[in-house]
Amino acid sequence: MSFDKPTRNKLASMVGDCRRLLTEDIRHQLQAIYGLQPDGTALPVSSLSHLDERGREVASALRLWQEHLASTEAGTETQKRKVAFDRLAHETAFTVLNRLAALRMCEERGHVIECVRRGMESDGFVLYERFSGGVLGGRGETYRFFLERMFAELSVDLGALFDLDAPQSLVFPRERCLEVVISLLNKEDLAHLWEKDETIGWIYQ
Repeated sequence: MSFDKPTRNKLASMVGDCRRLLTEDIRHQLQAIYGLQPDGTALPVSSLSHLDERGREVASALRLWQEHLASTEAGTETQKRKVAFDRLAHETAFTVLNRLAALRMCEERGHVIECVRRGMESDGFVLYERFSGGVLGGRGETYRFFLERMFAELSVDLGALFDLDAPQSLVFPRERCLEVVISLLNKEDLAHLWEKDETIGWIYQ
């Protein structure tokens, strides 16, 4: 059964808010952490002294992805690189939201342990955190590792969405942004939608 108009409007509003929050967070990280600028320029990776080895690898990979995206655009070099920056943020945010929504639907059907329904209070994460013993960093960082392990598990059957080797996996939303997005996904008046197969289709749209 198709959703009625009020339901579609509520879902569209929630998705719009989530995408906006994620895109803003990713854009800020691209600029403040990885040295990519909204005008399409990029600081040399060697100048990003605040990054560790892994961070420099991510920064380099982001520049390669930006170059690839720019090569598919029309316009001057400046215009193409600016559009590529916007696409970096948009595609990363879109992928994160789709992954979280897919996890939410999977846990509603009992396919995976609870991981998104209650955020960092979810049963699956509480268990994971207990066994990790704090070696993965703070609680927010540990939750990121936990979600990425869930993504990796689901990538066996849903590689197109959950592939952690895809460039859309290079940047992950920060803790506060993730908390707000998960709270929006779990709004009480939308809870019943996670049982319905068409929900993920509406989110993709």
